[in-house]
Amino acid sequence: MYRIRPATDEDAGLLAAVAFAATSGQGRMPAEVDEAAWRAEFEGWSRDSVADPTTDLAVVEVDGRGAGRLRVSRTPESVELNGIQLHPDVQNRGVGTAIIAALQSEAARRGVPLRLHVERDNPNARRLYDRLGFVRTGGDDKEDVMEWTKAAEQNGLWNADVAGRYDTPGTGMFATDVLGPTVERLAGLAAGGRALEFAIGTGRVAVPLSEYGVPVSGIELSDAMLDQLRTKADADTIPVVSGDMATARVPGEFTLVYLVYNTIANLLTQEEQVECFRNAARHLSPGGRFVIELWVPELRRLPPGTPATVGVADPGYVLLDTYDVLKQHVVSHHFHFGEGTEAQLFRTPHRYIWPAELDLMAQLAGFTLESRHADWSGTPFTADSPSHVSVYRLPLE
Repeated sequence: MYRIRPATDEDAGLLAAVAFAATSGQGRMPAEVDEAAWRAEFEGWSRDSVADPTTDLAVVEVDGRGAGRLRVSRTPESVELNGIQLHPDVQNRGVGTAIIAALQSEAARRGVPLRLHVERDNPNARRLYDRLGFVRTGGDDKEDVMEWTKAAEQNGLWNADVAGRYDTPGTGMFATDVLGPTVERLAGLAAGGRALEFAIGTGRVAVPLSEYGVPVSGIELSDAMLDQLRTKADADTIPVVSGDMATARVPGEFTLVYLVYNTIANLLTQEEQVECFRNAARHLSPGGRFVIELWVPELRRLPPGTPATVGVADPGYVLLDTYDVLKQHVVSHHFHFGEGTEAQLFRTPHRYIWPAELDLMAQLAGFTLESRHADWSGTPFTADSPSHVSVYRLPLE
């Protein structure tokens, strides 16, 4: 859809034309402005930016032609979006959103914030940044300073209200017939060693696994989910590192790392998912195992031209999944119904992964597939299985 390439001195005129057209199209260009003088000044500033080693100035090409400008600064502490403008001819096509999403993924991989400044007289840009999860951290009467971090995004998604409603003791995924086989299989795979749960959440699996006798540690990005876990087990019983499961490091070595209930799909890019495998490998001793429980994408249920499937339709709950097959993204819309017309909506975004793609991610991190079953009880995995439990193993040496 678009391509980004480094800008050169020869692009100064193009960048000035894009900036003038975009600013004018937003109604933010003064009526009395001298266009030639404005462009000349902007061209000079663009050439200075090309020569500036502290920033990256780029041309955004759409449909094979220069149609945008992008300026980004990178330091050990942050990624900063210094400016992005697209020609009006290519706006409203998702290009700007895709570029910012890529910068968010970069910042998430590095574990740093993505920062930007937005003028107060540019409400369209402000609405976009609000929608993408940026929060205001400062500013003045002319502009706002905004920041995005993966931790803030996850804390907004998995907040105290969600954490408080997450546990359903004895029913659903907390049912004994679900947790029993899960815990028994994980305990066997731990083989007497320590286990590490990525995205430990409220401790649905970690608490009974610890009670089974397996020493369990965890990684969790949501403060609210971790607070809920702490009502069941203290930090001495189940130590948890606050951070991203693709990058955070837990002290010590483990014989088992596990990631249950589709949670690897919460990482929204292929790069982050591969890093998750590599992070698992960093924590494991030779011969250690990485276990993933994941659903099989339901695209066979998605007729051409139909963007959504209904996963559950119970009297008090409806699950609707909407798909973006280009990005391998799916958003799960959870509708909970109360009395009369009362309803609550909770959305969770995912990047779905085919089993073969998951196996390739494992290979990139040094794993081989040891087994794959349709569930924790060892049911054979077939072409019709809706989910799988895959066990990957590192070499013994």
